Amino acid sequence: MNRIILVYLFVSALAMNVYADGGKIVPGENWNDTKGVAINAHGGCVQYSDGYYYWFGEDRTGLKCNGVSCYRSSDLYKWERLGLALKPTGEMTDENCDIAYGRTLERPKVIHNAQTGKWIMWVHWENGNDYGQAKVCVAQSDKIEGPYKLVDVFRPNNRDSRDQTLFLDTDGKAYHICSTNMNSNTNISLLSNDFLTPSGMENLQLVGKKYEAASVFKWDDTYYGLFSGCTGWSPNRGRYTYTYDMMGEWVSGNDFRDNDGSTGVNFCIDKGKDNTYQSQSAYVFPVQGKEKCFVYMGDRWNSGNVGASKYIWLPVSIRSGYPAVRWYDKWDMSIFDDMYRYKRVAAIEDGGEYCFLERNSDRIVSRPKSSLSLEDDGNSNICFIFHKTDTPHVYRIEEKATGKFMESMFGSLRFQAEADRESQKWVLMLEEDGYYHIQNFYDGACLSVSGNETMAGTPVFLNEKDKSIHQSFALYFDSKIHPEYTEADLYGKSYRANNIKLMEEQQTALDVEAVNFNKKPYSEISISGGTLTIRGMTDDALVTVYDVCGVNVGCSQGTEVSFNLCKGIYIIRIQGENTVIIKVLIK
Repeated sequence: MNRIILVYLFVSALAMNVYADGGKIVPGENWNDTKGVAINAHGGCVQYSDGYYYWFGEDRTGLKCNGVSCYRSSDLYKWERLGLALKPTGEMTDENCDIAYGRTLERPKVIHNAQTGKWIMWVHWENGNDYGQAKVCVAQSDKIEGPYKLVDVFRPNNRDSRDQTLFLDTDGKAYHICSTNMNSNTNISLLSNDFLTPSGMENLQLVGKKYEAASVFKWDDTYYGLFSGCTGWSPNRGRYTYTYDMMGEWVSGNDFRDNDGSTGVNFCIDKGKDNTYQSQSAYVFPVQGKEKCFVYMGDRWNSGNVGASKYIWLPVSIRSGYPAVRWYDKWDMSIFDDMYRYKRVAAIEDGGEYCFLERNSDRIVSRPKSSLSLEDDGNSNICFIFHKTDTPHVYRIEEKATGKFMESMFGSLRFQAEADRESQKWVLMLEEDGYYHIQNFYDGACLSVSGNETMAGTPVFLNEKDKSIHQSFALYFDSKIHPEYTEADLYGKSYRANNIKLMEEQQTALDVEAVNFNKKPYSEISISGGTLTIRGMTDDALVTVYDVCGVNVGCSQGTEVSFNLCKGIYIIRIQGENTVIIKVLIK
């Protein structure tokens, strides 16, 4: 008997560690509960109450739904199964308003109503045969773990409701967010005081975007929404939105365009980002006791056996002002300890020590070797000293580690000994979200990152101002080295309004003639075979072509000029009356 007990305890302990892995979250692996049984809680959510996290999700056998499961954990690593929080009961009815076994219950979300003391659950409801009903199931319980009792099954606001979530605001108001109009639009509905029905106040947003799988969270005045595109069980690029008013306009970007025409900005930034690390968003929940720390919950769906789908949990960073989700093979809650070490600068001071953070990647700009690149925190040479010049908003930028100054030399970004020349001066053109276009004072070349590249090691280079590439950088400071610096209130809704005022002041303060880099002295650049042609030149424009070593290989002036070039890398300098344009050509 003792041997049997010992073997049982050993197997149980081994099973516990499959998910915990010594206190680590392992995305995409098999996650077992404390009894060694696979966790069955898909498309769900996590809520915290009285020292425990509670994880709700779809309990599936193959494609069939068994109800809504509930698990409990004190540390987010080891999960104890509590059973079915919402259990199918009764027989199917023609009214399609029951939760009998065989119905489809998806994306369960639970929130607490402080006024009534009840825990409220909303679930996407289908009849079990098709997806034509597009209803919600609403249930409530006196205890967070349940059992939850059915209140009603209906279409909220008489709209079709498919992928859905709940959001409880800091003021106690609750909202239902769902994909509607056959997934073309997103509807946000303020709930009644008991959270059981819509109040009648709704907000149709992201019209025509075809977003689904909404996950909404908030910090300070900013609401964030993580979504997926509509590709069924197949993963796609995630996309984010934000707003300062739940019932106002939600802002979305257009960094990419899907085959169905929908656009967005990806919240994933590492390898595998084009399919959201093979997952679809389910929920974002806060980590207790850690400021601005949130966890992305995603499902790696198995379309043939939903019950066997895997879980993708990853930390969410919002230090850039936008949500960013990195990939980690393994991680634990300590990942958040230094996530906000680097903080947004409230104002640039003469002699201030700052680093660049690129907007789309949430990554620091570093110079580990000879050139700049996007890197993770902790890499070398990320600190730059900013020196004011006599021209407002124009700075000389010194690399602290070497004492060399950043400059543009024939459109190439270099670090050289300090010199009194305009190529070592940089204009910081403010944007309303606190980012800058960082342009060289001499030739107008901008710090740039190609396309949608966001991964560590991505090069940072100079290019003319171009909306098709990333050219937005913010200034951050190391709070451990400079705790005296003032942090910008980038999550407050007044932050952008103040930046707009500063932008107007900047336009007035700058000498437009001295910083006139946006006026192109040509209309077209083309290359055919071995011939480079530049057309639409102003009469005074001078074109000079250099090879990669800086050797002059051609010079010409006129309304149209041509050069015969061999294979190689060339730097093209086009000088007009009031501007200089630098372009890099790879033939």
